[in-house]
Amino acid sequence: MFEKQRLRSARMQRLIQLAGMTAALSLIAACEGGSPAVKGAAPGAAEKPAAAATAEKPATAAADKSAVLATYDGKTFTVDQFLETAGRLNGRARKSLNESVDRRKQFVENDILSDLVYGEGVKRGFDKDPEVQKRLDDLKRHLIVQRIMEEQQNATVTDEDVKAYYDAHAQEFSTERIKASHILVDNEQLAKDIYAKLQKDPSQFAALATENSKDLSNAKRGGDLGFFTRGRMVKEFDEAAFALKSDGEISKPVQTRFGWHIIERTGYEAGTVQPFDQVKSQIKVKLVSEKRREKTAAFLDDLKKKSGLKINDDELAKVKAPEGGSEEDDDPIPSPH
Repeated sequence: MFEKQRLRSARMQRLIQLAGMTAALSLIAACEGGSPAVKGAAPGAAEKPAAAATAEKPATAAADKSAVLATYDGKTFTVDQFLETAGRLNGRARKSLNESVDRRKQFVENDILSDLVYGEGVKRGFDKDPEVQKRLDDLKRHLIVQRIMEEQQNATVTDEDVKAYYDAHAQEFSTERIKASHILVDNEQLAKDIYAKLQKDPSQFAALATENSKDLSNAKRGGDLGFFTRGRMVKEFDEAAFALKSDGEISKPVQTRFGWHIIERTGYEAGTVQPFDQVKSQIKVKLVSEKRREKTAAFLDDLKKKSGLKINDDELAKVKAPEGGSEEDDDPIPSPH
């Protein structure tokens, strides 16, 4: 429930396919020939390649790069072009190409067909089509934003930083566990009202969770989350839950990005602190991630400040996004994060 989810843009994928048609068709060719199972065979059955295909050696990298592999429409397709195009594929697809001349032939043919299709499109004037230009502009914008945001991902964490964090947060790496239930609602006032009821009668917790909690994954169980260790929940929830000192104790409403929670501790298991060597890699990943978030947030805040960004909330409240259309074609809300 508390893990981040990433959205992918179907439309942007189509734009990338449009701009990189050659690589896309080439990848399909390599993958079509590289399935590890024979069609119609039982699951897990290994492929039995033809003797000719298995006997041949992988293509040598020492081949003459200027050697012509194919000619078409007054053009040539050389070994150098093959190596460059195949180099864009993942390791599995490249390995598949090296297993069979037929696969390499199909790969080359698909790449050439892509060029021929592109040429036909140019002849028809599609390169000047306003919709194509708009999609190319969208793709260009996306790639530039992506490049800038990638720069914000540079973060350095030293061994000293990692050790210092461990020394200051040793309790975070304890195997100590608590069991808790929670009630999650959208607004603070409702949370306060529920908390007031629980102050009078704590035994109502399960019933109030079933009635009010929007966390449907556990509401019917009285909000029971089971046992969990430190760091498993979002920070605000985690701190409030582990601050409860005894079973049956109920927290005041605590806010997270998911809403307002009221937490009841229902169980406890003592634990030990894990040795530094066991958790140092985990700490480094955490610190790098935090530095990236901080750097990105500071960069975006600076951009907003320099631009004088102001949102007209009154007008924004009046406007609605157009409805209709295929959900498959919908883009997620754009974000540079």
